[in-house]
Amino acid sequence: MNEPAAPARYDGMMIGLHWLIAALIVGLWILGHWMEGLPKGDYRAQVFGLHKAIGVVVLALVAARLAWRALRPVPDLPGGLGPVERLAAKAGHALLYVLMVGLPVGGIVMSQSGGRPVSVFGLVLPTLVEKNEALHKAMETMHSAFGWVLAVLFVAHVAAALRHQYRLKDGLLDRMRPLRGA
Repeated sequence: MNEPAAPARYDGMMIGLHWLIAALIVGLWILGHWMEGLPKGDYRAQVFGLHKAIGVVVLALVAARLAWRALRPVPDLPGGLGPVERLAAKAGHALLYVLMVGLPVGGIVMSQSGGRPVSVFGLVLPTLVEKNEALHKAMETMHSAFGWVLAVLFVAHVAAALRHQYRLKDGLLDRMRPLRGA
């Protein structure tokens, strides 16, 4: 059986999920760093709750994106890329997905191992782990490290897209633009 031909662009669902997830991740990054400086109290707890809820929403959107991607063909990489660039692109995308899943899952485990439930706009998630201070500290470290790795990879991803658009002029960015001809 023949596989469908690779499209020239991502479809509307993938484009929408890409930009929505990217915006939410940037927002979570900013919120996460800002909330750390807040004084302990109800307001800080509410902000942490919002951060957790949005993180779980990102996890659900990434799961939807992965499912959609499994069902739909995606555009091929540009033909002019060498083997190292192809490997870097594929590895970079795979690591982005690992981090987009690992950060929220780690955040859930971090919160629950610290004895705090995770609520998504009123819906309390099932408890995956009981309170465990050692696990909580390990998950705090992991969550922070993964956040920084994601930030670096995010910047590299944007830089690579801009390089393709303005230096290589290979039209790669057009595949993910929300509007044709934009």
